[in-house]
Amino acid sequence: MIDIDATLSIPEHELTFATSRSGGPGGQHVNKVSTRVTLYFDVAGSPSLDDSRRARILRRLATRISKDGVLRVVCQQHRSQAANREEAVARFAQLLREALAR
Repeated sequence: MIDIDATLSIPEHELTFATSRSGGPGGQHVNKVSTRVTLYFDVAGSPSLDDSRRARILRRLATRISKDGVLRVVCQQHRSQAANREEAVARFAQLLREALAR
C-alpha cells in the first residue's frame, strides 16, 4: 500500500510499471540495461478514489494525465532500475498529496 494521506492508500496492484533504456551519458552500460521506469496509474478507473478526489486529481494534474485518464510518472535519475522504481513511487505519492491538498 502506498500511503497518500491519513484516509487514502493506493494498493500497489493498481500501478503498472514499464522499463526502457535511459538516455544520456553513462558509457556502454546504459546501452544494454533498461533502467528508466515509467509508472502508470489509472485515475479514471481506480476503485480507491471517490468521485471528489478523482475529479480534483484529474483537474490539478491535467497536464500529466492522458485522455484515457491515466497518470504517467517517469524516473531515470538513478543507474539502477530498483532505485528508479522507488523514486517513481515516491514522486507519484507526492503528486497525489499535492493534488489533493485543499
